[in-house]
Amino acid sequence: MKPQMRHAAMIVSLLSASSCALAQVPNRCPSLAFYGNAATSGLCKSLSPATQNLQVCELTAAQPDVHLTFGLQPNGVNPPVPLHLTVRTQANNCEQATNIVQNAAGAFVAQSNALLCGVDPVTYVQRMNAQTIVPGSNGQSACRTAFINAQTGGKLTPAVAQGYLNACNTGGLANAACP
Repeated sequence: MKPQMRHAAMIVSLLSASSCALAQVPNRCPSLAFYGNAATSGLCKSLSPATQNLQVCELTAAQPDVHLTFGLQPNGVNPPVPLHLTVRTQANNCEQATNIVQNAAGAFVAQSNALLCGVDPVTYVQRMNAQTIVPGSNGQSACRTAFINAQTGGKLTPAVAQGYLNACNTGGLANAACP
């Protein structure tokens, strides 16, 4: 490889590494804990069962349909799906999405701030960042505490809560328990 090409490859590699450090896709454990806390507070109007390929947090109960989605496990064909915000509108048959990442300070950021089907994703990201994340308590991890609180508060059925509690037990790297 010529010195100029090697130098250019190094620069591209460094730029890629620095952009990854600034904005990273949240891993499964922070996404799980966020979902549990958002269900408890009512930010998530409903959660899909954890046994599905994709975990969905409904942010609106009417049109436009705005929801967060991520995937816990590969479904045999696709890799895990990163956290993303989707907007769907029936009126103009529109569906658009943007990935949600975390910056170096841990705040959620939309990878694109462009309107999604006429909806500003920044509004929803601000609501996500205003969400209180409850630490673990009573010997439970923060992830498990979030879903226990959601079930105790009547926000999740026991079956849905149990699915997410199970996911907290194996949602970390190498299927380890979430902190």
